[in-house]
Amino acid sequence: MSSGSKTILGILTFLPIVFGMVFFVGYIFFIKDMVLNIPPDNDPQVFFRQYFMHLFNPAVITGFIGYILLHFGLMIWYIIHVVKNGTRTEGEKVMWILLFIFIGTIGNIIYFLVKIVSGPGAKPAYINSQVN
Repeated sequence: MSSGSKTILGILTFLPIVFGMVFFVGYIFFIKDMVLNIPPDNDPQVFFRQYFMHLFNPAVITGFIGYILLHFGLMIWYIIHVVKNGTRTEGEKVMWILLFIFIGTIGNIIYFLVKIVSGPGAKPAYINSQVN
């Protein structure tokens, strides 16, 4: 895998964490607005109108959809990468696939750092920094 491909894959691998934080912050603001904006007359119709207005906050929607799409897309890509890689034993392949399924984004990051960045053919950092 080329250095440019590894860079793009690294950005995509860590991007679900960013989308997850955007979703989490948007959701926290959603909860805060719901608690602070309770109608004084306790009218349920006004309350639910405000509820749905805040529920479709762009930060909440963008964070949720972005996280889900990237998470499942990367999980499929990493599973295909593990299965097609001939240097791994069957037990190791099963272990990585289970890691992707049960740990999710953290499993993708671990695989990226352990097997892609420092995998076979990777040069140590001090070799790349030396000038001939």
